[in-house]
Amino acid sequence: MKQQKTLSIAHNSIFIIMSLILGFLGRLSIIPVFPFLKLDFSDIPIFLSTLVYGIPSGLTALFVSLILRTFMFSSSGWIGFIIRSTSAIIILFLGIFNSEKIKKSYKILWITFGILLCLIVKLFINYFLWINFFNISPGIIDKFMVSIIIPYNLLKLIITVFGSCILLNHVVRLIKIVK
Repeated sequence: MKQQKTLSIAHNSIFIIMSLILGFLGRLSIIPVFPFLKLDFSDIPIFLSTLVYGIPSGLTALFVSLILRTFMFSSSGWIGFIIRSTSAIIILFLGIFNSEKIKKSYKILWITFGILLCLIVKLFINYFLWINFFNISPGIIDKFMVSIIIPYNLLKLIITVFGSCILLNHVVRLIKIVK
């Protein structure tokens, strides 16, 4: 049991390092008109940690990587920390509904609900922060909310969550080989 716990901590550390590397290097601007909206894949290792080891591991990986990222190389500082911490919602849904006992259709339904809930929370936080800390007028935000901001955030969440689900079997196989 102690060896299993040590192994899960080691693997979680690897997931955190992968998240930091992807957050630093793996940033892709998907909307050329808004180059500051970058798609990064740093949540994929965090979600994989959740899928492999459960909610506590996923939340630990998320917050350790967020703290390190905030102090090491984040251009958005504590604001980025707050916005990225909404990934905890996805972690909860992935952890709860990643059971063999739950039908695949229900898993997809509930994880989709988790994505939508995360999107709504993320949009409210972004809206509040952009108005109060970046002094962007509500009119400008409203103008781009439906056409740019919602599709961008939705696409990012879908790619990271379902990308994690697609990579899960490969990661589990790799972990079994390493043991």
